[in-house]
Amino acid sequence: MKPERFSCRIYGVLLRQAGGKPEALLTRSRFLTREFVNFPGGGVELGEAPIEALRREYQEETGLVIAPSRVLYASESAHLSTQAPMQIVSVYWLVERTGGELRRGGNGDDVLDLFWAEVGRIPTAEMFPSDLEFARRLPDLL
Repeated sequence: MKPERFSCRIYGVLLRQAGGKPEALLTRSRFLTREFVNFPGGGVELGEAPIEALRREYQEETGLVIAPSRVLYASESAHLSTQAPMQIVSVYWLVERTGGELRRGGNGDDVLDLFWAEVGRIPTAEMFPSDLEFARRLPDLL
């Protein structure tokens, strides 16, 4: 299927140190009948600045207020959506927490759980291809 449009996705990577190793905050979400793991974030709405979308999505999903610090990665491959004839373009930002309280079950019933995973041991088998591409490269980007 040839894509007919783009969907811009923006995600935040929040890190903490645990036992001398960096851990990233991840979400476990549901899409249709499949559960998957991802970084907090989501779609940029038409007319919305990408940074504002990142702040909005992050707070909706985690309860945290964040400040984006730098771009870590942007999609290199042409990833197709599983739901529509569209190409997914994803951008991943390193973020810092500036406020809020971490809360599970954010964004309605989309986010099932939040959890920390060691950067080199992210459960990539549970990711969509666009996020898998980034997660495999993350240890070398920090």
